[in-house]
Amino acid sequence: MRNRATFGLALCICSLPAALAGPSHLSPLPKIMANDNRTPGGHLKAGVLKLRLEMREGIWYPEADSGGHRDVYAFAEEGRPLQTPGPLIRVPEGTQIRAHVRNTLSVAAKVYGLHQHPGDSADALSVGPGESRDVEFTAGEPGTYLYWAAISGHSLDTRDEAGTMLSGAFIVDSSGAKPDDRIFVLGLWSKGSIDSEIPSINGKAWPYDEHVTYRTGETIHWRVINPTSSEHAMHLHGFYFNVDAEGDGEHYERYASDQRRKEVTEFIQEGHVFDLTWTPDRAGNWLFHCHMVAHMSPPIALHPQAMVPASYSPGHDLGAMMGGLVIGITVLPAANAPPAPPAPSAIHRLQLVISDNPDRIPLYKLQVNDLTTPTPAPETHPPPSLLGPPIVLTRGELAEIEVQNQTKTPTSIHWHGIEIESYYDGVVGWTGTDQHPSPAVPPGGSFMVRMTPPRAGTFIYHTHWHDPLQIRNAVYGPLIVLEPGQKYDPQHDRTFVFGSGIYAPFGFVLLANGHPAPHPVTLHAGTRYRLRLINITSNIVDMRVRLTTNDAPVQWTIIAKDGADLPPAQLKQSAADMWLTVGETYDVEYQVASPTVAKLEAWEASFPLQVVVPLRFVASK
Repeated sequence: MRNRATFGLALCICSLPAALAGPSHLSPLPKIMANDNRTPGGHLKAGVLKLRLEMREGIWYPEADSGGHRDVYAFAEEGRPLQTPGPLIRVPEGTQIRAHVRNTLSVAAKVYGLHQHPGDSADALSVGPGESRDVEFTAGEPGTYLYWAAISGHSLDTRDEAGTMLSGAFIVDSSGAKPDDRIFVLGLWSKGSIDSEIPSINGKAWPYDEHVTYRTGETIHWRVINPTSSEHAMHLHGFYFNVDAEGDGEHYERYASDQRRKEVTEFIQEGHVFDLTWTPDRAGNWLFHCHMVAHMSPPIALHPQAMVPASYSPGHDLGAMMGGLVIGITVLPAANAPPAPPAPSAIHRLQLVISDNPDRIPLYKLQVNDLTTPTPAPETHPPPSLLGPPIVLTRGELAEIEVQNQTKTPTSIHWHGIEIESYYDGVVGWTGTDQHPSPAVPPGGSFMVRMTPPRAGTFIYHTHWHDPLQIRNAVYGPLIVLEPGQKYDPQHDRTFVFGSGIYAPFGFVLLANGHPAPHPVTLHAGTRYRLRLINITSNIVDMRVRLTTNDAPVQWTIIAKDGADLPPAQLKQSAADMWLTVGETYDVEYQVASPTVAKLEAWEASFPLQVVVPLRFVASK
C-alpha cells in the first residue's frame, strides 16, 4: 500500500525525469498490446486447458501509441504478442489446467495464483532467468481470481516499475454458465510515489481506453480486479450497482440476494476483486472511475507540465482534464423506451454561488440561497468555511439549482450519488450527449441544474473540474434529500464531512466539517441520532472512521450507504469502526442511555493523519 498522505495535489507543474523504467537493452523491444479480457487464452478441449505463458520485456503505451511509454515486464502466450493485463484464464469449474511458464527475463520471478482455488496466497511458482516450469491443477470453485508475478522478492503491494504490470484475470465459471460479463483489471505503474503513478484499466488510460456502450433496461455484469499496489474507490456516475460478490484473490464469496450492497462507490483493496450488476434507466454518457483525484487526472509521470487550463473555451480538449482509471459509458435508449414521465408541477428553486476569497483560506466561498425564502442581508452570511453549506432537497420534488460562478476560473459541479439526467451530471464535455455535452460554468457565468431526487438519503455535491485548488478549498458540501413533509432537524440529524487540503504552515491536514481540530459537539443522552458520514477528501482512499468511548468502539446501526437505505436483512448493530473511502457516505444511528464522553475519529490508515471530533453527551432536559 502506497503512502497517500502527501497527495493533496492532483495536478501540478513538475519536473520529473522521463527516463524509461526497466533494464537497458540493445535491440528494440516489442509493443505490449492492451487486453480487453474478452478472449480467453490457451486451448480448451475435453475438460483440459493447455496454456503456455511467457514473461517478456516490452514497451507499454498507456495512452496513444505515439505517446509516453514505459519498458515493463508482461505476460504473453507463447508465440503471441505481449499483453497487459496478461492473457485471460477463463474455464468452467472442474477444468484441468496444464500450464507451462517460461521466464525470458534476466531476473528470477515468482508467479502467484496458478493453482486451485480457494488457495494459499503464499503458493508460488519460482522460475529463474531463462527457466521454464510446468504446473497442473484443477480450476477449483467458481469465482473471480487473479494471477500475478513478482521479481526481486517483492510482494503484490511493493511491486514497482517494470514489475508492476505482471498480472492477469483468472475466472472460473459455474458448470454450464454462459459468460455475459465484462472483466476490468486495474493497473498502476509506479516508482513508489503518487507523482510517478500511471493508472490504467485493461492496459490503457482515459481517454485512450475502451468506452463501453449499453442500452437502457439492459442488465450489466462486471468483474473488477485490483492487482495494483494501491486501494481504489470505484465510483459509478448516475446509477446504483449491487455488489454481488467479492474476494481476496484466493477466496471468493457470492452474496445471497438479500445481502448484496446497493451503492455508487466500492472500496477495493490490493489483490481484491468484486463483481457488480447494474441496470441503466436513463440514456446519456456516464463514468466509472477511481474517486482519488490523482487517479482520475492526467498522470503527472506522463504529463510533467499538465495543468488545468487557465481559460476555458467550449471546444477544449477533455483529455487534458481527466486521465487514468476512468471508463466512459454511453447508454442508448432502448428501442421501445417509454416516454419520460411529466415533470412535477412544484419546483424548489435554489442558487449555489461560488466566489473568490483571494489570498485566504479557503480560496473560495460557497453560498446556498433558497429562492423560496427571503435572501438574508450580506452581513448575516456566515464567514467563508472549508465546508460548503448543506443543500437540502425533498424526494420526488423537482429542484432547479442555479450554479453561479463568480470566480476567475471555470468550474463544474457533480451531484454525487443522485440519479440525475446525464446532461446535469457535471463532467465537462462528456456527460450529456455527443451533440449536447455538459458545459463548464465559465467565470461570471451560470448553469441551471434540474433534478428530481427519487430517494431520500445522504449525497455530496462537489467540483468535477479537476482543479486541485478547488477540491482542497472546499468546493463541495453535503447534499441531503428528505422524505416529503420531513424537516431537516440538525439537533437530531448530524452531518460529518471529512475533507483534506494543504495549508501553510501546517502542510497536509485532515478536516472534519472544515476544521482540523473541531470544537466539542454537545449531544443529549437518551436521544437517537442519525449521523451522516461523508468522505470527500482528495486522495484518502483508506480512511478509517470509528466512534469510541474509553478508546473502545461503541455499537451503532448502519442504516444507509451512499444514500440508499439498507434493506431489513442488512440492519444490525455492529462495532463503530469502518472503512470510509473517498466518495462514500454512510448513515448510522447511535444512542447512549446516560451522559458520557465519546470521540468520532477519522484517520488515514497508511499515514499518521487524524482528526478527532469530541462528543459530549449530556443529560436530556
